[in-house]
Amino acid sequence: MKLADPNHVLKLVIVEDERDVREGLRYLLGLDARVRISGAFAKAEEMLEYLGRGNSCDLVLMDIHLPGITGIEACRKLRAAYPALPVLILTVFEDEDTILDAIKAGANGYILKTTRPESLLEQIFSAAEGGSPISPSVGSRLLEEIRRSQPQVSAVDYGLTSRELEVLQDIVNGLTYRELAERHHIAGSTAKKHILHIYQKLNVNSRAEVVRKALEERLV
Repeated sequence: MKLADPNHVLKLVIVEDERDVREGLRYLLGLDARVRISGAFAKAEEMLEYLGRGNSCDLVLMDIHLPGITGIEACRKLRAAYPALPVLILTVFEDEDTILDAIKAGANGYILKTTRPESLLEQIFSAAEGGSPISPSVGSRLLEEIRRSQPQVSAVDYGLTSRELEVLQDIVNGLTYRELAERHHIAGSTAKKHILHIYQKLNVNSRAEVVRKALEERLV
């Protein structure tokens, strides 16, 4: 989807079993004129049935611990049936196994429920545009697991500039476009250009690939 189009409204589906949390998300996210809540469900089965009836959405925001089919199992089903549909996990779980299971199941991002509403909106738009947003604390745990499980190899020279190496470190640390721009006192468009150049030089297509490559090849 093209969020740059001011006329486009992101159609969002929420899957959250706790009613207060679900309705809170529906209300807070629905306050933004760029978002329309297409559906809010307590079970993954209800969401899958909704999409199976021909309804569409731009992104699924989903909890992991759900009655019946778990969020991770639902991720696998969505990836098989709707491979281009972004799925953003919103949960309280920070353990490495759960994070890795969600990513392996096809989740596009992994965000904690402690995330502020304005930051959550930014992460939702990032995922809808093809990004892979990850909460900083989740990113740290994921990096620790990758470091433990991957053998170290000598660094490869990809021709990254000193500024690109700084931005790469920020990506690895889980900073968003906005946080990255604020840290370096640059415009958001400039931050995105730096990230695009890094993606091109490393020959990767997502934040998860950037992080893995940076750690495996000791670029940061």
